[in-house]
Amino acid sequence: MPRNLRRGAAAALVLTAALLLLVPPRPATGVRVVVLARDLPVGAVLAEPDLTTTAVLDPPDGALTDPGRATGQTLAGAARRGEVLTDVRLVNPVGPQPGPGRVAVPIRPADATVTDLLQPGMHVAVVAVADDGSATMLVPDAVVLLNPPPDGRRDQTPPVVLAVPQDDADRVVAAALTGTVALRFT
Repeated sequence: MPRNLRRGAAAALVLTAALLLLVPPRPATGVRVVVLARDLPVGAVLAEPDLTTTAVLDPPDGALTDPGRATGQTLAGAARRGEVLTDVRLVNPVGPQPGPGRVAVPIRPADATVTDLLQPGMHVAVVAVADDGSATMLVPDAVVLLNPPPDGRRDQTPPVVLAVPQDDADRVVAAALTGTVALRFT
C-alpha cells in the first residue's frame, strides 16, 4: 500500500506541475511610472504623445508617476523609447544646477558651430584667445549644463551655460565679454 500511495502522490505532483504550466502568470504589480513613447533628442519639449505609463517593480529614485508633471518640460539629455522618466532627466525650471563648488556661467564661444557638438554633461576646457593667437587656459574642466538650440529670434547663437569652479568664474565671464573664448573637448 505505501508504494501505491507514493505513486499516487507522484502522479498528483506531475498533474499539478502540468496545470501550473498551462495557467498564465499573473501580471506583475508595481508602481506606475512615466516612460518615453519614442526616442527624443536633447532639449525636446515633452508633449502628451511623447509619454506613456507602465508598471515597474523597482522604479528608480525620482521616477515621475504623473505624465502631466512632465508635459511641457524640457529634456536635459537625449533619451530612448521606454526609458523611465526621472526628475533629473528634465531641465530644472529654476535654472541649471552647477554642483558643489561650481557656478553657472553663460558664454558664447568664438566658433559658434562648436555649440552644435555640445550636450549637457560634456566636459570642456575654456580657453581665452588673444588677438595675436596666443591662448590662455581659463578652466581645464568645465561641464556643459545647458546648450539651448537657436530660436531664430536673435542675431546671435544663444549662450552655452557651463559649470565652472567658483574661483574661476569671474575670469571666464570677463574673458567672454572682452575677448575671444574658445572651447576644447577634454
